[in-house]
This record gives sequence, structure tokens and C-alpha cells, in this order.
Amino acid sequence: MVEPDRNANLINARLDAADELQIRLLMRLSPARRLQTMMEQQAFFLDGARARMRRAYPDLSDLDLVRLMFARLNQNG
Repeated sequence: MVEPDRNANLINARLDAADELQIRLLMRLSPARRLQTMMEQQAFFLDGARARMRRAYPDLSDLDLVRLMFARLNQNG
């Protein structure tokens, strides 16, 4: 497991000015609005992932497609 200080340094090393601005803007929102924004972003990501997988595996049933999608998400963290 990575120590918290080292983990924070690794994250900070990957952030640029646009990331810092995005974080500052999100911190201005109420906790409820931040949660709503996070859930909207998650839905956008999952919809895109589902669409890519549907193009790659057009013959899979919806259930099998979702299972494959979440199996891949679990693999890649």
C-alpha cells in the first residue's frame, strides 16, 4: 500500500493548471451538488464505455455486455 503523503505527491505530479482549476471550481459547490456532478460524470463515462463495448461486441446480450464491462472495470481499477 502507498503511504498517504507519497500518494498525494504522485497525484499532484500528474495535475496541471486545468486540473487545479477544475478542483477549485468543484470545491465551490455544495456537497450535494458535487455528488450530483460526480454521478453525472460517472453516467457519462459508463455510457461511453458501454457504447464502445457494444460496437466491439454487437452480438452480446445486454446482460452479457454489462457483465463484460464491469469485469473489465474491475480488472483495470
